[in-house]
Amino acid sequence: MSLELFDTHLRDPAPGFRCYACGDRSEIPKLLARVMNVIGKPGSAKAIAAVSKACGATSPVLTRFVELHDGVLLYRDGKSDAAGVEFFEATAWQSRTQEMHESMTEMGFEEDDMPEWFHRGVVIGEIPHSANSLVIQSTGDQAGQVFYCDHDDFRTEPIAQSFEDLLAMIIKDPPAFLYQCGCFTRYSDGKTEIQWIPKEYVADCRGG
Repeated sequence: MSLELFDTHLRDPAPGFRCYACGDRSEIPKLLARVMNVIGKPGSAKAIAAVSKACGATSPVLTRFVELHDGVLLYRDGKSDAAGVEFFEATAWQSRTQEMHESMTEMGFEEDDMPEWFHRGVVIGEIPHSANSLVIQSTGDQAGQVFYCDHDDFRTEPIAQSFEDLLAMIIKDPPAFLYQCGCFTRYSDGKTEIQWIPKEYVADCRGG
């Protein structure tokens, strides 16, 4: 998958999700949640230098991603603070990585027992409101692979074989990706306390 396809997805005219109510076992979509993508500015020389320092030549696609947009927030709700996926600005990767280490240690995970990717990985994003990070392995045999640091269901295997594969997973079926990451993304109808879970992605909601 090329970055052009991902950029096309980012710029869908009126994106949204058909959602079902949490607890509805039939999973029949009854709400159309309109969302937006917040796209960062093209990466500065400082941002590109941060990518080079963190990952070197691990992922040319990631470098190009930052060159095009340094930071992206996907599927932000128009009626709440919910969102689907966030890619951080490159200059924040180092501090976010440190936060991941501190957070997992505070939760009782022993660093000596953690896999190699946890020690060498760089946090590039997260699932908002989950405290779970998207981590790219910077060196070693698994260099370029992307891992999901999930404090509820810790996994040692990668979620994607490359950053490009991660982007492809997201845009192929956004609701399935969000569900796979723990179903943390819940949208609002703006009127009730119901949590609405995305079931189907809609590129253009203008027709209702």
